[in-house]
Amino acid sequence: MSRVGFLLAEDEAIKNILRNLTVTDDRNNARTVEVFFRYPEAETEREYPFITIEHIDIIHARNRQHSESDIFYRTGAGSSRPIPANSPNRMDYWPSVSTDFSFKTARDSYEYLEANEHVPVDLLYQVSTFTRTALHDRQLSAKMLTEVFPWRRGFIDIGADDTIRRLDLLDWTTADLLDPEAGYRKRIFRKVYTVQMTAEIPSSRIIGRHAVEEVSGNIERINSVSGSVYNMDSGSSEVFSD
Repeated sequence: MSRVGFLLAEDEAIKNILRNLTVTDDRNNARTVEVFFRYPEAETEREYPFITIEHIDIIHARNRQHSESDIFYRTGAGSSRPIPANSPNRMDYWPSVSTDFSFKTARDSYEYLEANEHVPVDLLYQVSTFTRTALHDRQLSAKMLTEVFPWRRGFIDIGADDTIRRLDLLDWTTADLLDPEAGYRKRIFRKVYTVQMTAEIPSSRIIGRHAVEEVSGNIERINSVSGSVYNMDSGSSEVFSD
């Protein structure tokens, strides 16, 4: 089952795309590359090669921020009208949580659910690969750049809300280390990848709304001097002067 919630869902998704990577040695024996959040502390966990993930920043994506607006989700209760698929006010999911709002136990008591437009953010992750041989380092570098974080077409599936997000490789660099366990006489081959994932944060709570069934009113002149201000009155009409 997918992890649910902001950052939890995104962390799981990025770990999933790094799972099941393998490398081969000179005898073509396949080794599975383990994945950890942060550097593994226990020596027994550090079976090379391995990958670490660190979440390093959250940035307000102002370039994707729209004007303040309300968005709506149709529950299907009652005789509520569908919201057009291309409507900018349509709410298809709750970020990092759900596609059908089933977590709202009283949702079927309302025809629509309403919220403020979500706040767009960018999540920055630092992914590092650790190997003991140059061969494994080259193999992992090739897979990371062509399969996991390809330039121009990077994407990631978020299972919690069934969205497909952008996942862009911003930078990668070589950052080799000397192995203290070998008396600093052997090298640990390390590559560091900085990636950016798009995400959203809810900016308000969810409110239940009933569908409007009837609009009625009265038109009544309330400014007899200029004739420019009116109240509604059904069955009446007025010709407005230029």
